[in-house]
Amino acid sequence: MGIIRRQELLMFSGAFLAELLFGLLMVLTWGTAFCSGDAIYHQYIPRLVAETGDLRHLGVLWPPFLHVLLIPLVRHDFLYTTGLAGTVVSALATGLACVFLYRLVGDGEPGLAAPFVLMCNVFTLIHGATSMMEQWAMAFLLAAAYYLRRYLASGRAADFLKCSAAFCLGCLTRYEVWPPAALVVLTCLIKEARSGRRARLLLSPLPLLGSASWLGWNYYLTGDPLMFLHHPLGPQFWNRVPGRWYASPYLALPAALAMIYSASGLMLVPAIREARGLLRAKELPTLLAAGVLLSPALFHMALAPTIFFFGSLRYFYVSVPGLIYLAYLYYREKLGQEAGKPRMLAKALVMLMLPAYPLHAFTLAYGMFPGIYLRDVREHMIELRAIAAEIGDGTVLVGTDKATWLSVLGGLSPSQIVNRDDDCFLEAMEEPWRYVDFVLIVRMADHPLLPAFNEVYEGRFYIYRYYYDPSWRSEFLSHFEAVLATKHYLLFALRE
Repeated sequence: MGIIRRQELLMFSGAFLAELLFGLLMVLTWGTAFCSGDAIYHQYIPRLVAETGDLRHLGVLWPPFLHVLLIPLVRHDFLYTTGLAGTVVSALATGLACVFLYRLVGDGEPGLAAPFVLMCNVFTLIHGATSMMEQWAMAFLLAAAYYLRRYLASGRAADFLKCSAAFCLGCLTRYEVWPPAALVVLTCLIKEARSGRRARLLLSPLPLLGSASWLGWNYYLTGDPLMFLHHPLGPQFWNRVPGRWYASPYLALPAALAMIYSASGLMLVPAIREARGLLRAKELPTLLAAGVLLSPALFHMALAPTIFFFGSLRYFYVSVPGLIYLAYLYYREKLGQEAGKPRMLAKALVMLMLPAYPLHAFTLAYGMFPGIYLRDVREHMIELRAIAAEIGDGTVLVGTDKATWLSVLGGLSPSQIVNRDDDCFLEAMEEPWRYVDFVLIVRMADHPLLPAFNEVYEGRFYIYRYYYDPSWRSEFLSHFEAVLATKHYLLFALRE
């Protein structure tokens, strides 16, 4: 095994181990390795598939790659309830991301500075230790960028096929990977048409094969290939909450830049300078590789004026390797002979990150940041474990996303929970006393989306009716009695 390959193996192993240890630290500190509600959902879906054997539970909202990887691990209750199943899977992605970033900068020993700086980012450690899709999207984008640059330089079909494979899997991981995949299809068409190798034009659609598969899955389940875009409970539903600080058209773009700064400090400055230099020098392979890596941030900045925009760090953090890559190239040129020393490059890049480190320290200490809610998850975990203990082997109706929280954080089997994944859900909300032993009411009387939930569920949303339909509430209370009240929940048990 060559020196480079040994370095890559050590790098992969070191990153993987660091993420496992960080995941354990999160469990010891916060009780779980989940950083948000989405992370909880990403473990519930594969557990539901594992218990039922029905792949239709993969659904149509989230691309399926992460959920499929998690299916074998979430069968183990400890890995399921702590979130360490996600830690194992995401740690693999961090290791691959470091390897391909190292290959992309391609400088031997000095190139170690790039993955070193990536691992010095707290948000890398958090997202690599929880069950979120961003880490795998990052890894696939880095692999795609590496093989794209090789393809553009050599013209070899094998490199394009590897690039396409990375894009296919990436498109089945995050929607942000779709635009650069389409760009690469166009790039291949132009390159092969100019080279006269017309037969290779047949290869050009391959990067979008993952996207086409997902559209086909949506059509198979719902009859609408674009259901993920306008699902009743999709992003546009949740963005109806008034008062979002980043919703103003005047604040959306500054919010996006603030998230980039939080994840990468001042690295954007040399990255922009290097990108301008590459444009002037017409370094197309390097420029396109950097564009692929920066595409998630550019994608979400383009969404800033729309209802699909979220001011969350995780949507912009995925582009950090692109900023590191461009900043690395910039300082390699500026440092001259000193760039041959990994310490010099690492020092220059870490200095750019320093202004953001107070935000990283705040996130670690307080457990809260836009898109990271360790403190909230812990608070709900304590309450839901008490609720799960009260339910025991019984069945419970839960009408919101807290059904997944109750299963994962409380340790209940999905088979004990009646929620929107069940065919009888609407009927159970109408007359829960005929279907379940317990009913969980989320305290959301003043929640701005409560009427919207009731509208989605055809006027039968039981939490809305509990608060605003006196006749239904009266009949409900004739069948159920309150047995447990917490800050966020009310648990009712069927009267004997």
